[in-house]
Amino acid sequence: MVQHMKLQIDDATHEFTPLKDFREQHQLPEDFQLAMFEPKDYTGLGSIEQSGTEMNDVRQAMLDSIPQRIKPDELMDFFYKLQAIFRNLLYGINESVGLQEVEVEFAVAGFGDVTQNLHYAIMRGIVAKGEMPPFMQLYGEWLTSTVRVSFNTYDYTHNGQAWKIRTVNHVYGRVGMIIDTGDTVHYVADTALACPAEGFMAQLLSDVAAKVIAAVE
Repeated sequence: MVQHMKLQIDDATHEFTPLKDFREQHQLPEDFQLAMFEPKDYTGLGSIEQSGTEMNDVRQAMLDSIPQRIKPDELMDFFYKLQAIFRNLLYGINESVGLQEVEVEFAVAGFGDVTQNLHYAIMRGIVAKGEMPPFMQLYGEWLTSTVRVSFNTYDYTHNGQAWKIRTVNHVYGRVGMIIDTGDTVHYVADTALACPAEGFMAQLLSDVAAKVIAAVE
């Protein structure tokens, strides 16, 4: 079963309809998309799409940096060390990837935020002698904490109806639209303009979390 994007907005969790499905449901043209309202300027941005080998090397080096055993009281320092390793690895492959310094530091900061949350969850689990929540739940909570809805409202007329559209952003960029048709408010996913590194980061963090949790004594 396909998992649709879910984000929390205004204290309520909303499931986002994929853009393709929304266009079919409302018989919208192919050019109806988030870029119609807020196009993205790619000038000077790096790209990881053609750097699969290098990114896989980074992932493996990160996993190789995790020891078989980690004492709970060493965990905080270890995560800081792992964050530094991640920064060095990204700069090490940057000749082929071409990321700007701000993009590298952005990825490193996100890694630090998520692993800090992971650290807290592991320690809570140890103290409470209970199971910690699934990592992707922690990741989803972090992602939701970065959600922002644009103040800008865009007008779009369809079949005589005046629609009001706002864009939805999270830490990886623009990911969807809130579309008020006058009758209903729709939440629509369109991640075409989002940072392509999100998939890599989610998988890397998930793999790191699994190995760290197994290593904690």
